[in-house]
Amino acid sequence: ESEFLPGAISQLRLNNKLFAMPICRDCRAFFWNKTDFQKSGLDPNTPPKTIEELEQFALKLNRRSPSGKIEQLGFQPPLDNALLFSLLGGGIYDYQTNRLTVNSKQNIESLKWLVSLVDKLGGRDAVAAFQAGFGNMESAQNPLATGAIAMQIEGEYVPFYLERYSPNTEYGVGQLPHPATKPQLKNMAWQDGDVMMLPVGSKNPDLAWEFMVWMQRPEQQKSYAIANRNLPTLTSLMNEPSLTQGSTGKTNLGYIFKTISSNRQNTKFFPTLPTTRLLKDALNNAVELAELHRKSPEQALNDAQFRVQRELNKYTR
Repeated sequence: ESEFLPGAISQLRLNNKLFAMPICRDCRAFFWNKTDFQKSGLDPNTPPKTIEELEQFALKLNRRSPSGKIEQLGFQPPLDNALLFSLLGGGIYDYQTNRLTVNSKQNIESLKWLVSLVDKLGGRDAVAAFQAGFGNMESAQNPLATGAIAMQIEGEYVPFYLERYSPNTEYGVGQLPHPATKPQLKNMAWQDGDVMMLPVGSKNPDLAWEFMVWMQRPEQQKSYAIANRNLPTLTSLMNEPSLTQGSTGKTNLGYIFKTISSNRQNTKFFPTLPTTRLLKDALNNAVELAELHRKSPEQALNDAQFRVQRELNKYTR
């Protein structure tokens, strides 16, 4: 397991049983549009290092018309709400007790912060309406490239999209910001990725397992990562030139690979549970209701906790 990126194997375990094998990994990094920074009087080579700075930068970069319509979103919050909770010091599952922690005190405070930030950016409805007009990330209309978004948290594949469709975009890639009071959370590596599973009843389980093992070999990992613009699972490929050199996209992938994804002290991921889909939907719903001020952050997360834990209990009795 030490040969793999942190989290690549442990994310695929449930109750100490391995349920899948990784094919590749995605790792989130912080992206910012340098041109937007310059226009707002910010140093284009200095991204926010803390959550507090992130909020300050977001408000300075956010642009709205006299009527209140958003013209540039200073920061697009991550679509994965579990990432945000972990970024601010929380989490959604306790592996020691095998219980959800969706409504923990830290998560409630994190959601309060997010609601406040979204309000300052223009409010949930205005932000959602603006985002609805975004172009495809894999096109010249990538919102980071067009300047529609000034800052975002995204994966190692983004540099390749920008390189192909918007090669003149001036952007930066860096570590995720952390709360100023929690330096131990610096450089969080939020990971996920593609996996392979061997279904019960497979006609050729031995051959299937042989293929899964073959896919973990360095040459296969390298080929798959290059073709899909993802991170390989093996740390031995960290300095592989064909992955990390030769273009802006590869150089930035190499930075994410070496500097962020390899951080064993602070690797986080979405827990693998029988109720994973339900949990993701419940989190999204809770955040939406809180941002719309239809529920308080505490009530929204309490309801999500109750709903998903009730279903999870059916698998843990």
